[in-house]
Amino acid sequence: MFKRFVPVLATVVTISNPAILAQSNSAERPVVPDRSYQLLREDEDWSFLNNTSLRRDLWDPVKYIPLRNSGEWYITIGGEAREVWEQIGNDNWGQQPYMNGYLNQRYMLSLDLHYGSHVRTFFELKSGLNSFRFGGPRPIDEKKLDFQAAFLELRTGGSRNWIKVRAGRQELEYGSGRLIDVREGPNVRLSFDGFKVMGKVNSWRIDGFAMRPDLDKPGFFDNSPDHQVAFWGIYASRPLSKKVSLDAYYLDWTASVQDFSGAPRRSCGILSAQDCRGRSRLNGPVGTSTTRRSGNSGHSARPISVRGLRRLKPAIGFQR
Repeated sequence: MFKRFVPVLATVVTISNPAILAQSNSAERPVVPDRSYQLLREDEDWSFLNNTSLRRDLWDPVKYIPLRNSGEWYITIGGEAREVWEQIGNDNWGQQPYMNGYLNQRYMLSLDLHYGSHVRTFFELKSGLNSFRFGGPRPIDEKKLDFQAAFLELRTGGSRNWIKVRAGRQELEYGSGRLIDVREGPNVRLSFDGFKVMGKVNSWRIDGFAMRPDLDKPGFFDNSPDHQVAFWGIYASRPLSKKVSLDAYYLDWTASVQDFSGAPRRSCGILSAQDCRGRSRLNGPVGTSTTRRSGNSGHSARPISVRGLRRLKPAIGFQR
């Protein structure tokens, strides 16, 4: 066994949707509550529904259930049901022409409990089911039942400057999701076990975390952290204007693996990336990246990548 050490240092300029990054600098306009559903359900805040005059949706009564008269003790119940039929042609590397069609079902239920303004627990159950797939379900297709998230959060500070500490199972999603993602596309989402510290200082949002990814097993409540992988990092971001934000991060990934011969070896490397991500109304990321790796295996690769979008200037990245 050997360990792979991959530190990542990057600075990112992000062009984003003005509705997301815009800061309210107008005292004349009332604050409009955010009623959108987030990719990470723990990021939602339905405390404004304490004001019953703001309730207008069928599900609003379960988004805010008061536990005490103070209004700061409440529970939010959320859920998701997703049914997807997938059909893949020649799903055997072209050895035999055939169609592999199957049904993926995902069900999730979340409970967000707030015990005042400083203590919170969040639980989310996941169930991924796969039917009719030739060859049986893959690990990303099926998970009978387990916790997608289960953490305790402690908070201090006010609305402008604050610090939060989380411990337990949780999801990670940063930037455009190219480096750290919840794996939303497949049927079974990815989660991590560990600690996370989040802070907001004026315009800066800074996160630090130390995690191990969960190993998804197909049974009931049998997931466990992968002790061969350690992942930690720091991610900071701040808006520069209504349309531009600055992200800077350092990521460290350490994994114990073997080389192709099966013999344990040690390899060290450095990966750095810098990109400019555009999020126009037309869509997704565009940017450049540079990669450098070194080790004692004697192998190297130099791919060249080109990424671009309509109405956005294409960018070329060189990897080594």
